[in-house]
Amino acid sequence: MKSILTKLIVVILLIVGASCGGDIPDCPSKLGVLAGGWRLVEVRIDGVKDTSTDLSKYKLTLYMPNPTTAATSNFDRVNPSGRPDTGNWELRNNSTVLALLPVNTPAEPYIIKDFTPRQLVLVIDRDDNKTGPNQYEYILEPF
Repeated sequence: MKSILTKLIVVILLIVGASCGGDIPDCPSKLGVLAGGWRLVEVRIDGVKDTSTDLSKYKLTLYMPNPTTAATSNFDRVNPSGRPDTGNWELRNNSTVLALLPVNTPAEPYIIKDFTPRQLVLVIDRDDNKTGPNQYEYILEPF
């Protein structure tokens, strides 16, 4: 029994060691690194946590590209209002920007500020000449 447990631990360690790391450049398929389900847990507007919006409904599913070498893939999303939408997603600007391309609305480019397997931080920097906030920061965790 002890040897079976030892072999199982070794196999798990080998699998974990061979998988992609949290750093996007570590993986051959950069889209594959971000693929999965993400839920929005916090929004910061100009560095201040927004507590006025219920984020519990927001879910973003980035599907694995097929074939894995594809430059885009599909996404499904449920907005904070509960309204679903779909489209494609891709990485731009040397994999520093996540672009959501919803079916019926303009592209949504987000700067990837930080990424680990447990957290994805996306930022929108707005033009300083526009009225309103200059920066939105979205913190997502896997679900």
